[in-house]
Amino acid sequence: MENINLNNNDRSASSLWKSMMFVLLCFLMTLPMSAQNRIVRGTVVDQTGETVIGANVRVNGTTRGVITDINGEFEIAADANEKLTVSFIGYVDAVVTANKTTLKITLQEDSQALDEVVVVGYGTQKKATLTGAVSAINNKEIAITKNENVVNMLSGKIPGVRIFQKSSQPGEFDNALDIRGMGEPLIVVDGVPRDKAYFSRMDANEIDNVSVLKDASAAIYGVRAANGVILVTTKRGEASNGKFDITFSANYGWQQFLYVPQTASAADHMLLINEKYYNAFGDNTYPNRTPAKYTWEQMMEYSTGKKKSTNWTKELFDDNVPQQQYNISVNGGSEKVNYFFNLGYLKQEGSYKSGSLNYDRWNFRSNIDAKITNRLKASVQASGYMDEKNQPFTDIWSVYKKAWTYRPTSEAYVDGDHNYPAWDSEMGEPENPVAAINSDLTGYRREKRVNFNGSLTLTYDIPGVKGLNAKAFYSYDYSSTNNTQYKRPYKLYNRREDGTLESFERNPDSNLRRSTDPGYATTMQLSLNYARKFGDHNVSAMVLFEEQYNNWDSFYAQRVMQLVGEYLIYGEEEGQIGSMGGAGDVTRQAYVGKLTYDYKGRYMVDFSFREDGSSRYPKDGRWGFFPGVSAGWRISEEPFVKELVPFLTNLKLRGSWGKMGDDGAAGTYPETAVAYNINKDRIAWFYNGILMTGVEPTAIPNPDKTWYTSKTVNLGLDFDLWNQKLSGTVEFFKRKREGLLATASTVVPGTVGANLPQENLNADQTFGWEISLNHRNRVGDVNYWVGGQISATKNRWDYRLDSQASNSMDAWRRRDVSGRNKDIWFSYEEGGRFSSYEQIRYHDLTGGGYGQGTLPGDYYYKDWNGDGIINGEDNHPMASYNLPVFNYGFVMGADWKGIDVSMNWQGAAGVYNSYDEVFTEVGPFNGGAVLDIYLDRWHTVNPSDDPFNPNTKWVSGLYPATGHSFSNAGTGIKNTSYLRLKTLEVGYTLPKTWIAKAGIQNLRIYFNAYNLLTFTGLDNIDPERPGRQGGANNNADSGILFYNYPVNRTFNIGATIKF
Repeated sequence: MENINLNNNDRSASSLWKSMMFVLLCFLMTLPMSAQNRIVRGTVVDQTGETVIGANVRVNGTTRGVITDINGEFEIAADANEKLTVSFIGYVDAVVTANKTTLKITLQEDSQALDEVVVVGYGTQKKATLTGAVSAINNKEIAITKNENVVNMLSGKIPGVRIFQKSSQPGEFDNALDIRGMGEPLIVVDGVPRDKAYFSRMDANEIDNVSVLKDASAAIYGVRAANGVILVTTKRGEASNGKFDITFSANYGWQQFLYVPQTASAADHMLLINEKYYNAFGDNTYPNRTPAKYTWEQMMEYSTGKKKSTNWTKELFDDNVPQQQYNISVNGGSEKVNYFFNLGYLKQEGSYKSGSLNYDRWNFRSNIDAKITNRLKASVQASGYMDEKNQPFTDIWSVYKKAWTYRPTSEAYVDGDHNYPAWDSEMGEPENPVAAINSDLTGYRREKRVNFNGSLTLTYDIPGVKGLNAKAFYSYDYSSTNNTQYKRPYKLYNRREDGTLESFERNPDSNLRRSTDPGYATTMQLSLNYARKFGDHNVSAMVLFEEQYNNWDSFYAQRVMQLVGEYLIYGEEEGQIGSMGGAGDVTRQAYVGKLTYDYKGRYMVDFSFREDGSSRYPKDGRWGFFPGVSAGWRISEEPFVKELVPFLTNLKLRGSWGKMGDDGAAGTYPETAVAYNINKDRIAWFYNGILMTGVEPTAIPNPDKTWYTSKTVNLGLDFDLWNQKLSGTVEFFKRKREGLLATASTVVPGTVGANLPQENLNADQTFGWEISLNHRNRVGDVNYWVGGQISATKNRWDYRLDSQASNSMDAWRRRDVSGRNKDIWFSYEEGGRFSSYEQIRYHDLTGGGYGQGTLPGDYYYKDWNGDGIINGEDNHPMASYNLPVFNYGFVMGADWKGIDVSMNWQGAAGVYNSYDEVFTEVGPFNGGAVLDIYLDRWHTVNPSDDPFNPNTKWVSGLYPATGHSFSNAGTGIKNTSYLRLKTLEVGYTLPKTWIAKAGIQNLRIYFNAYNLLTFTGLDNIDPERPGRQGGANNNADSGILFYNYPVNRTFNIGATIKF
């Protein structure tokens, strides 16, 4: 704003007097006219004095409004008695009287502005009067973390939400998500149920906020809400007097592996393998012991550098792999139409040096809101994504297993020539991993996805009844995957003794498989909504009818190829798989209602119900009733409390009860599935002399099968002190489920021809607590904030159908039995380690596997029951596995004059795991690679000494001399608790005076690190890596998951610019 100097020497007093009289005369002449000819000019600034660009300035009660320009200035027509409201995202609205023609308006930052209204089931509600256990997070808090997976961006930020990242494999989105340990929740995006795969692939820039319903507040979603609900709301356009903003962001990053096990060099490998042979006690004793695998001369070839050791990790994987993300959005509107458009692109390279592992994704979104008439509004949304994942034909887990098990004495390439991948005849699985990672050589797997979503919402304000409106909503979703798997023939090579090359054919039966699985879903909602205030009474209500339909289809074909090419017509026809697949559909209908009431914002009560029907069940058992109720008391609103504790901004006690269900495990009705017998020798008959193929049911039908029910109780306390500078929440919860599906253990005679059906038999409960605490303040020019949350969860069987135990000990030793916590790990307990032969000789316990092969450094078991014998009765509960008991996270940050820094920490405790194969044995798989961790082991001072001679001297170490510990003692069970710095971000926002002339409203540059630091007691293993849980391979894939793609550490640089 320009300052006018009234003492300007170029202006005489006479001319100034004449000018003032002229202005006064003009003013008197305009008094009868419209006040809109009076112009008010002003500047809008923040608390630091920085001008605010794009702030909305409107005259209350009128349609007049403008936005501030690049200098933070505005001009608007307003009467001296009218009031102006100035608003901008993240600030408290400022209301001033237009009694001056020149104004300077300072906006105060509102740290709670985006949290005042929280998204709940089928609507929104003020945070102050919320009675349910609902946590919310906004886009700014989400976007601090930079990751290709939105689910990972929530980690450690929401109380009770547990996220377990198993892998950073491009395009895999491999993580576990649950609320309070209850299982994967229902995810609803803009009113439409989605799955985790969709949510994971969303562009974080299109998300406005995320709410998590953890208690009876989820009951309104009925049969799919037993594990809680995550509500995702996308951004909407904002009215700006017909103008619009364009925001562009770019992010470039480098990915690095976390905790990749390293293998020993060739010389160390030979030494450790020889020790393994020596330490294997057999019939032949020293000096006629098992001969060494490697001679001294062979070892010296590598020690002197005559031969080179192969580091398979370096041969296969890059240390720094690029990842990039770009996004552009347009936001704007007018009184009639608001709009938000977003386009995003992600490119993530994989770690393979071949470049054959990568992922690409495009996201788009269009949200348009229009005011058609004064009573009718419409919203139109269109969104979706297209992505493509590429990888070599060999499974990724197989490549990583080879990287950790292939000998360093094996060549990657013949004479180092990359045109000739080497053949290792000694390995039991003759496939060279450097060939396996090359799609051009061995083949590929390609997965393409297309997802499109569109919706229309019409809202009509019904005349004659204030606060009553009718709403109609319809959405259509389409998704499809198109997969190709092509296995190519290729050759491996070996150098003969005469110097010539010999080749070995691999994958001689080249084959091609193509598959597709299109599907679509529709959602329709019709509702009446009412909200009205009667004095001190606030009432809102809703009734709704909803119908959802899902349809899916799948198809694939496969051929052994005769010609080189990627088309099925190039393959054989006779005896080949022509077509296979499946199809199905599910319909759900629901009648929904809710009522919310509060008195003076002091006493609150909410009721909800949902009458749910699902086609997954027989007609007589398809419908269920799911009610919910919650109440709250804002103690801080009592007059006597305000007087006694003036610094208490808010204190609210609340409780809830709700009933929910789950039909996800039911499959589709009719329950009698059929399977064709291809061989015609089991289910078949002759018709007119021709053998006809028959079908058989896979299980006996159960017409009484229905969903299980879940009843949730929650008690919470919310508090805010010193005008929300300090705030927190304490929650206690319990969920009881009944009717969990199980199959009776009764043996059915083979003559029945089918298995017993699933029945609603079992029951369990989940219980725990949550605590969160947050503080934010401003000191001078510095804003800072710090917050943390921790939760604890346990799961217990109330009833679990099981076979009859033979005795009380048998019953007690079973893991999953009625009345016992879930995920209990039974094991022998480590009693200590043998340090000498004398200790081994005089060890007073029998059993436990001790014998002639026991060496110094080996573990021995603890006599848990004290009977002097190590046997099954010493096997007792040792730890919990699967998911952590405790989950926690905290955030902290500050900003000062455009510089900002923020951190997000996340951790878990009370969880254990077990790792086998390369982590429990030296040289598994016929003398394969040895991890370098085993160099810290018990070994004889002289490698040639007899390990079974009592006079042999030993050097102590972490690992036993035998190269493996007892699988369930000592190093077998690992405490996988950890604390991880998930995000560190440092940014700088350029002063507006630097960029305003270029037409730029805001420009921020930043550095960001993901998974920067990890504190854990583990060595060489990422604490989130899956392993063998519970001392047994409970999951058929857990052995594979152990070798999955590692979790990444990522460094990012980026910028966000707003025009």
